Amino acid sequence: MRKTRSQLRAEQIAQLQAEQAEHERSVETAVKVAKYARCAVVEELYELLDVRAEHKPRESKNGVIQVSTDRDETKRTTRLLDAVTQLLASREDSLTFEADWGRTVLSPNETAQFAGTAGDLIPTT
Repeated sequence: MRKTRSQLRAEQIAQLQAEQAEHERSVETAVKVAKYARCAVVEELYELLDVRAEHKPRESKNGVIQVSTDRDETKRTTRLLDAVTQLLASREDSLTFEADWGRTVLSPNETAQFAGTAGDLIPTT
């Protein structure tokens, strides 16, 4: 018996929900296991790429203080990702590979030559 469109969609939705649940479990596991190492790496990247936390001045009893406007660091991590993406894009544009050996063996019968950027392999045979 054939399945109706709604049954097919229900199966697709169930599959997507299962994939999403698996992804969330893997993220939760990673947070538990690698949270300190990941935080250290992110802090280093913040410093290296000069991505500063956002603060705004606010009056208090003791004068003007700086208050964080991004407590969960969503905006800051977005700016970090943008900075890394721009860095990689500019690096990829400026890279050219001129290897002395010129070719790499992919298989016994197939070779390829580098053609400008990483990942650009042009088969020569």
